[in-house]
Amino acid sequence: MATVKVSNQFDAPVERVFQYFTDVERAPVHVSGIRKIEMLTTGPLKLGARWRETRDVLGVSDSAEMELTAFERNRTYTITHHKGGVRVDTVFCFEPTKDGTTVSVEFELAADGLPPGLLMPLNWAMEGKVRDVLSQDLADMKKSLEIEVP
Repeated sequence: MATVKVSNQFDAPVERVFQYFTDVERAPVHVSGIRKIEMLTTGPLKLGARWRETRDVLGVSDSAEMELTAFERNRTYTITHHKGGVRVDTVFCFEPTKDGTTVSVEFELAADGLPPGLLMPLNWAMEGKVRDVLSQDLADMKKSLEIEVP
């Protein structure tokens, strides 16, 4: 099981930052690696919401069906998807600070039905790339949000 965690400071109140991050449909506008979002459920983002996200991954377009599996407004949410026998949980945490909000993202891979230890040789190779992607996503969101904040 591999876990990668990154964080970034945003110069905006937690309510604004959380709202920005949970505007899933507009993610391709804010995050350079996301090419397309197709909502699979209707209505406001809530527990159980699902969407198909298409990203550029190592130069290849890849889609995955995402589900919101935990949600606590202005504090945290978790996105889960399954791909090739692997469960991926991405946990977003929002912490108010005196200067704005700290956003932390924790990405965890777990063998979902695969033999134990099968992912171990890949963990070290993937961790650096995942860290780079998550850091870029946060940098993109920070830049986009801070341009829009009055």
